[in-house]
Amino acid sequence: MTHLARTSVLCLSFLALLSSDCTRDPAKKEARFLARGRKFLDQKDYARAALEFRSANQANPRDAEPWYQLGIAYLGAKQPDNAYVAFMKATELNPNHAAAQVRASEMMVASRDPEVLEEAVKRLRQVMTSGDDPETLGALAMADLKLKKPEEAIGLLEKALNEFPGNIKPAATLAAIQASRHDFNAAEETLRKAAAQAPQSTEAALALANLYFIEDKKAAAEAELQRALRIDPVNASALMALGSLQMAGNRAAEAEETYRKLASIKAAKAPYIHAAFLLQQGRNEEALRELKKLAEAPGADDDARLRLAGAYVATGNGDEALRYLGRLLAADPKDADALLLRGRIYLNTRQAAEAQKDMEAVLRLRPNSADAHYGLSRVQALLGSEKERERELGEVLRLNPNLLQARTELASIQVKAVRAQTALETMDAAPKAQQSSIVFLITRNWALLALNRLEEARSEIDRGLHVERAPELVLQDGILKLLKADSEGSRADAQEVLRLRPADEGALNLAMQACLADKQSNLALQILKETAARNRASAAVQLHVGQWLERLGKLGEARAAFSAAKALNPRLIAADLALAMLDMEEGNSDRARTGLTGILVSQPNNETAHLLLANIEYSQKNFSAALVQFTAVVEANPNNVAALNNLAYLNAAHDLDGSLRYALRAMELAPNDPTVQDTLGWIYYRKGDYQKAVEFLAPSVSKQPSPVRQFHLAMAYFKARDRDRGQQLLNRALAQDPNLFKTEEGWLP
Repeated sequence: MTHLARTSVLCLSFLALLSSDCTRDPAKKEARFLARGRKFLDQKDYARAALEFRSANQANPRDAEPWYQLGIAYLGAKQPDNAYVAFMKATELNPNHAAAQVRASEMMVASRDPEVLEEAVKRLRQVMTSGDDPETLGALAMADLKLKKPEEAIGLLEKALNEFPGNIKPAATLAAIQASRHDFNAAEETLRKAAAQAPQSTEAALALANLYFIEDKKAAAEAELQRALRIDPVNASALMALGSLQMAGNRAAEAEETYRKLASIKAAKAPYIHAAFLLQQGRNEEALRELKKLAEAPGADDDARLRLAGAYVATGNGDEALRYLGRLLAADPKDADALLLRGRIYLNTRQAAEAQKDMEAVLRLRPNSADAHYGLSRVQALLGSEKERERELGEVLRLNPNLLQARTELASIQVKAVRAQTALETMDAAPKAQQSSIVFLITRNWALLALNRLEEARSEIDRGLHVERAPELVLQDGILKLLKADSEGSRADAQEVLRLRPADEGALNLAMQACLADKQSNLALQILKETAARNRASAAVQLHVGQWLERLGKLGEARAAFSAAKALNPRLIAADLALAMLDMEEGNSDRARTGLTGILVSQPNNETAHLLLANIEYSQKNFSAALVQFTAVVEANPNNVAALNNLAYLNAAHDLDGSLRYALRAMELAPNDPTVQDTLGWIYYRKGDYQKAVEFLAPSVSKQPSPVRQFHLAMAYFKARDRDRGQQLLNRALAQDPNLFKTEEGWLP
């Protein structure tokens, strides 16, 4: 190698070494990632910006700035929970990072929790030690407003307006407070003054337009929107509001042009908005063509495909949606997004097996997909498997703790399964930012009520009602009042909910219980009549009304309600079962048997129908026929204690070992059930193990000392050669029922 060549190689090696040293410098790497991320932020490409900021975090984990910028990216991507976490991390790394403190505090101010609000105030006042700025003053004002300090809030906002006259945000907040007090003139003056100080501000024009919307001054609102568009012809917010205003004024042609323009603005990221307008106008074919074009355009995202598939379903073209997704999957069987969309369509059409297949395919491609696990939870709901549904919802929250819908569903399952403490823990594990939402409060309150923590429930219900008189909060309020013997207040709450939601079964139940507590059966009947009349087209409500009428002893009216439910929905098996039970109650066993047999033709494994038929046959001493029906129940549900127990009792006549297996299984499921204990005593009595029979019969009698049970134990004592106890119990039993020797002849010595 020549000297020149060697020199060149050395130079290149040295340059490579320099380059390598640069790439190993964490600060320089961080700076490059931050620069690229900010560039993507400017372009509103929030996903790629977030990737760059995460890389900056990895390059320099102890710097707060990448976390702050990541929070901004998450806000742009409409992921507020992730943004909050990022801002809080930035403040942990650098408590003096003013911008991060303000952003975190602004998000805290969204809470209704006084402790969270006080923490926000503390952080904001810390930021203010280095000087005022409009964002900090505005956030402090909002915190004071929520802490019921309106005058302090107004003072802060006026200070912000004086010190920063060109800033619109404090003016908009102050005007909102004034408008909430119905002082619209003051609100308008505040905004007009701010607009005069910032004549090129679209925000000022939009704030005024919003105020005029509230006052129903449509012409003035439109004038401000047009002014905003003269300042910024492609302002997405102004165009969206203008389109809504034009639609409200029946100016569909003008609205179409507005939405068409909005759809063409790339920065607005609403290319579908004109198609949505077309769908609203019933111009389905045009809308579908437009959405199809968007879905098949190069670089089309999942949302575009979802909108097209959703539009197919919304326009009654569910089969076309499935064909469209099928084509996507034929081209790429591993398209997880298409599988997920198709699975959701199957779920919406209650095709559980197909949905399950697609969701499981998604999980093979994306094992950590919270969306797919949530889809599987919906599959299990369709299949009626609450245990598996609970397991899937647990997976959803493990993968994405921010999904409040999954959390509330899981807690609701746990409350129904009599595991209210677990439900409370599930809710308390929610992110802090979610814990002030009404949905969170309502779900958590059900757990508190189930745990009988009534004082805490009272406090939380009051806190929620102070914010919003949501029907479920009113219902919970009514339940607490009933528990405190305030039946009149409870009934008033129930009727308030029924006025808002006439088909609310929980409210109807509460109203009935309150009426019965006051012995006001006539009022109960009136409420039932009103509920039935307001829900004439609802088979479910007619069925529920019928069940209450039956409980009130109004059998004829109950039958009419059940028949109405059946007429509305001929496939409503619950109505058939209700009619059959009514027949049994009225002593018409033959008609009940006919109805139940008809149910089993369409649903051979209907557990309730088999159980009712078994009871009919048993009551008529058709023991072999009853045995067949009880066996069918156990085959349908191996955990049905009543069927297991009856099967064991009847089988003891010819198969003691098989009978014992059934009875022991029933005992495993219900270890303290006196009926099961009596059956086990009978089996051991038949087997000749009298001491063992006494071991089960004695606790059965102590729990339910009926004459029949006393007679059984007396016979076992006689067989076990304890004649004194046997005679005492026998005398006691016969004194109450002299016919026991006839009815219980199988127990005779």
